[in-house]
Amino acid sequence: MTRQEADATLERRSLLGGLGAGLALAFGTAAKAAGPEADPAIESEKEKIVTDFCKAWSMRDADALTAYLADDIEYHMFEGRPPINGIPEFSGQLKPFMASMREIDWEILRSTVMGDIVLNERIDHFLRPEGSQAPDNHFHIIGVFLVRDGKIKYWKDYNLSGTL
Repeated sequence: MTRQEADATLERRSLLGGLGAGLALAFGTAAKAAGPEADPAIESEKEKIVTDFCKAWSMRDADALTAYLADDIEYHMFEGRPPINGIPEFSGQLKPFMASMREIDWEILRSTVMGDIVLNERIDHFLRPEGSQAPDNHFHIIGVFLVRDGKIKYWKDYNLSGTL
């Protein structure tokens, strides 16, 4: 091995060692920062709130969904769209949309909870009425929810385009 190759190997080892130490420190700090919120029972309750909220979309009733939301909910439907703020705006924008659907079904593939944050991967199915000229839509989504005091305070969906 030449001196140059030995130096390159040493640099890679130093880089990987430093990266490993940094990740260990970051995960250790994150675990300490989670503190009392890392209680599995509390996290399970937050996951249930989000899961029940997602299942409730099948009722196609925006007013029923607001029971899961904080009064000052901030909802980002998709990237690049301005947020929907507050329950009145949420209901006002979603009632007509939901009424235009024959069926709404959100299929939750998996969820994870970290303190107040619930992440879920799901496929959202929006089925139009029979005879509609508009197509049915199916979206592969990652949802990010902030749950505090038993309500969804913040929600943003990210579309995993090209996956269906």
